[in-house]
Amino acid sequence: MISIIGLGASSLGAASHEEMLKTLNHAFDAGINYVDLVAGHAPIFKAVGEALKGRRDTIYLQIHFGAEYTSGEYGWTTDLKRIKESIQW
Repeated sequence: MISIIGLGASSLGAASHEEMLKTLNHAFDAGINYVDLVAGHAPIFKAVGEALKGRRDTIYLQIHFGAEYTSGEYGWTTDLKRIKESIQW
Protein backbone atom coordinates (compact mmCIF):
# COMPACT_ATOMS: atom_id res chain seq x y z
CA MET A 1 0.00 0.00 0.00
CA ILE A 2 1.34 3.43 -0.94
CA SER A 3 1.30 6.13 1.73
CA ILE A 4 -1.24 8.94 1.32
CA ILE A 5 1.56 11.51 1.50
CA GLY A 6 4.66 11.17 -0.64
CA LEU A 7 7.98 12.95 -0.73
CA GLY A 8 8.97 15.04 -3.74
CA ALA A 9 12.75 14.98 -4.09
CA SER A 10 13.19 18.07 -6.26
CA SER A 11 13.47 20.41 -3.29
CA LEU A 12 16.25 18.29 -1.77
CA GLY A 13 18.70 19.34 -4.48
CA ALA A 14 19.69 22.50 -2.62
CA ALA A 15 20.43 20.59 0.60
CA SER A 16 23.70 19.03 1.76
CA HIS A 17 24.09 15.27 1.50
CA GLU A 18 23.63 14.96 5.26
CA GLU A 19 20.42 17.02 5.18
CA MET A 20 19.09 14.92 2.31
CA LEU A 21 19.71 11.73 4.32
CA LYS A 22 18.14 13.23 7.44
CA THR A 23 15.02 14.28 5.51
CA LEU A 24 14.65 10.95 3.69
CA ASN A 25 15.15 8.90 6.84
CA HIS A 26 12.70 11.06 8.77
CA ALA A 27 10.10 10.63 6.01
CA PHE A 28 10.60 6.86 5.85
CA ASP A 29 10.50 6.53 9.65
CA ALA A 30 7.24 8.52 9.66
CA GLY A 31 5.63 6.05 7.26
CA ILE A 32 6.09 7.79 3.92
CA ASN A 33 6.87 5.08 1.39
CA TYR A 34 6.50 6.92 -1.93
CA VAL A 35 9.25 9.12 -3.37
CA ASP A 36 9.02 11.17 -6.55
CA LEU A 37 12.58 11.18 -7.86
CA VAL A 38 12.06 13.71 -10.65
CA ALA A 39 14.62 16.18 -9.45
CA GLY A 40 16.93 18.74 -10.92
CA HIS A 41 20.14 17.40 -9.41
CA ALA A 42 21.73 13.96 -9.76
CA PRO A 43 23.29 13.91 -6.21
CA ILE A 44 19.83 13.23 -4.80
CA PHE A 45 20.05 9.68 -6.13
CA LYS A 46 23.09 8.82 -4.01
CA ALA A 47 21.29 9.99 -0.86
CA VAL A 48 18.13 8.09 -1.78
CA GLY A 49 20.19 4.96 -2.40
CA GLU A 50 21.81 5.26 1.02
CA ALA A 51 18.50 5.94 2.78
CA LEU A 52 16.92 2.89 1.10
CA LYS A 53 19.43 0.43 2.55
CA GLY A 54 17.55 -2.19 4.50
CA ARG A 55 14.11 -0.99 3.41
CA ARG A 56 14.12 -0.98 -0.40
CA ASP A 57 11.31 -3.55 -0.55
CA THR A 58 8.95 -1.17 1.29
CA ILE A 59 9.55 2.06 -0.66
CA TYR A 60 8.01 2.96 -4.03
CA LEU A 61 10.00 5.17 -6.40
CA GLN A 62 8.73 7.21 -9.35
CA ILE A 63 10.67 8.96 -12.10
CA HIS A 64 9.86 10.30 -15.56
CA PHE A 65 10.48 7.73 -18.25
CA GLY A 66 13.21 9.27 -20.39
CA ALA A 67 14.73 11.39 -17.64
CA GLU A 68 18.51 11.15 -17.57
CA TYR A 69 21.19 12.80 -15.50
CA THR A 70 24.45 12.26 -17.40
CA SER A 71 25.22 15.99 -17.15
CA GLY A 72 24.56 15.98 -13.39
CA GLU A 73 21.32 17.89 -13.95
CA TYR A 74 17.87 16.84 -15.12
CA GLY A 75 17.83 16.01 -18.79
CA TRP A 76 15.55 14.26 -21.22
CA THR A 77 16.07 11.69 -23.94
CA THR A 78 14.01 9.53 -26.27
CA ASP A 79 17.03 7.40 -27.19
CA LEU A 80 16.06 3.87 -26.09
CA LYS A 81 19.67 2.84 -25.36
CA ARG A 82 20.18 5.85 -23.05
CA ILE A 83 16.82 5.24 -21.35
CA LYS A 84 17.79 1.63 -20.62
CA GLU A 85 21.16 2.78 -19.25
CA SER A 86 19.41 5.35 -17.03
CA ILE A 87 17.03 2.73 -15.63
CA GLN A 88 19.92 0.37 -14.95
CA TRP A 89 21.83 3.18 -13.20
